[in-house]
Amino acid sequence: MSGVSSYPRTGGSYISPETVQALLAAGYLTEDDVQGYREEIKAIPPSGRELIAEIVRTVLKDRRNDPAYLDRVNAGNLLRQEGGGNSSVTVYHHTGAREMAGFTYERVSYERREDRQHYKALRYEFDRKERSAWLKDIGTSRRQELAAAGLSQKDIDRMAKDGRPPQGYQVHHRIPLDDGGTNSRDNFILIRDDVEHRALHGYYNPAELRIRLLAYGEKAEVALPVPPKDTLVYPNPSMSYVSKSVNYAKFMEMFDEH
Repeated sequence: MSGVSSYPRTGGSYISPETVQALLAAGYLTEDDVQGYREEIKAIPPSGRELIAEIVRTVLKDRRNDPAYLDRVNAGNLLRQEGGGNSSVTVYHHTGAREMAGFTYERVSYERREDRQHYKALRYEFDRKERSAWLKDIGTSRRQELAAAGLSQKDIDRMAKDGRPPQGYQVHHRIPLDDGGTNSRDNFILIRDDVEHRALHGYYNPAELRIRLLAYGEKAEVALPVPPKDTLVYPNPSMSYVSKSVNYAKFMEMFDEH
């Protein structure tokens, strides 16, 4: 990474020295990232979460709405994975960068469903029927796998009886309904909401940024983070499928074109 100081800045988008020092102290940046940094003092964010959000907003301020730039970032993620055989993805969460082991980037020609009524019908089917049916099924037939992943017997019993996820978990579509994903049960995974699911959908993740620029019916190739296929639940410590905090600079490397 060429450093925070290499990114263009416009009026009102400066990072305060206090922010940089706080991020250095927390381990989200390295000295190399801020070598030569010289900026005027601006407002100091009051919390650690806001410190992280400020630096992401600043670095990507002039780029997050640029489709061509985001296409290059997504292509870079795919190239790095294909070249190195990585079995993890690095994602943004407002508490810091997270590495999600077992996830991989899948090359997806993402097309937002133009037929919104069809999309709404699929969501309704999922919310009213398919989610509960799947949870009852795995809660009954795959109890051993769920227990090995760390779910309690009480949670598993509740799934089998009521078709409700454990507290703090939700059912996630591996391939989103908005991009041709289906309510087929092999497209579901039970995922912990905080931080894994929220990090997966973090606003500044490259695929999310590109998808948000798409009009209905428009298409773009993105590096979509997809859960491991051989587990029902994430995280799953028994399979070493866990998320962990990583140095913030690792997340920002994917946006660096220098």
